[in-house]
Amino acid sequence: MSRRALSMARTFWWGRALFGAFVLSATSAWAGDPATADLTPDRAVALALTANAEVRAAEAALLTAEADRSASILLLRNPKVQAWATPDGSRAELSATQPLSLTGEGWHARGVARSSVRSAEARLDRARRVTAADVRLSYIDAVVAIEQARVAQEGTELAGRLRDAVGRKLELGEASALDLRLARLAEAQAVTRLLEARQAEAEALRELAELLATPVKAADLVLDPGAAAPGVTSSSSSDDRSDVVAAEQALRAAQAELARQRAAVVPPVAVGLGIQVEDGATFIGPRVGVTLPLFDRNQRGTKGAKGDHSVAESQLAAVRARAETEQRTGRDRADEAERLAEVVGSDTLEEAEAALVSVERGVLTGEIDLTTAVLLQAQILDGEAAIVSLRGLVADARIDLLLALDDDALLGSD
Repeated sequence: MSRRALSMARTFWWGRALFGAFVLSATSAWAGDPATADLTPDRAVALALTANAEVRAAEAALLTAEADRSASILLLRNPKVQAWATPDGSRAELSATQPLSLTGEGWHARGVARSSVRSAEARLDRARRVTAADVRLSYIDAVVAIEQARVAQEGTELAGRLRDAVGRKLELGEASALDLRLARLAEAQAVTRLLEARQAEAEALRELAELLATPVKAADLVLDPGAAAPGVTSSSSSDDRSDVVAAEQALRAAQAELARQRAAVVPPVAVGLGIQVEDGATFIGPRVGVTLPLFDRNQRGTKGAKGDHSVAESQLAAVRARAETEQRTGRDRADEAERLAEVVGSDTLEEAEAALVSVERGVLTGEIDLTTAVLLQAQILDGEAAIVSLRGLVADARIDLLLALDDDALLGSD
């Protein structure tokens, strides 16, 4: 939560000037070539899915659920064998009994196991998609931070050239000492901005590396946030979402568990065979054992199952409400972002770069005074940085919609 809040704060800071109202645009000039990148977004997702702790925990939970289902396929309880004999062997007894529930406890237990496996499968499915979305968002943050640093570097280089130009003009008597001081102050601001951008870039790369459990370099990435946000391929309803399915199956498991605990009020009947030897005579016959529920009528198990059932109902209602709201707001957010991106067009960054060239040329030719040039430079660089950030926000909005729809596109093709 703190990482996303920090990202939004950076966007506000960068976008406070001339281009603050601009939105991201899909310019091909800024996009990196996926063929030259070592770490594409899909590759990053594939790495994270093999290393993420939550995904592994969901896989372990599924294995446990499958083991429980296997254990309850035939009989709920193991058979019981008893044997004893006197020291001289004159008397001995051997019996084998199998506890059987006559109230359907075993059948309900198998229902619990089946629903638990389905719920675990759905939870694993959701964990994979959430992890993929987190990786793609982190990838976008890293790309935006890298490009912010590029813009800041560009500003630092421009500020240095302006300071050199003013220094030469001062030597020729065409500029004042105040102009040189202003140029140095502008360069100090540009350097500070670059160091702040480098700090943000380093932090973004570290967060991405932690998600992937592998070192990450800026040169490894595809420098286009849109590359990390694939198009929507799903139009499923909220009821089809994996976390909703998991909650539904968990409720079914809770219902089956409640039925099982109620059936367990009557203890199972032990049915089997006994062999008894006494003074050389052998007696073989059936064995039946019954436990009378005089005191323990499984009150604790029944009450606990009722509580778990109530919790499962509440959780399902909450998950359904969130899923429906996420899908509606996700569509609205993504549609607005895409619509506004089309307003700007595809040449905004090129225009900003051309404006910087014009400012520098104007200072060198004397058409623009230094004070005006410093202000224009700051406005243009802030605007260029805002465009970079806002392009990331458009990609973020698409990822949000993909996760809300449980779209398979999140998982990529690697």
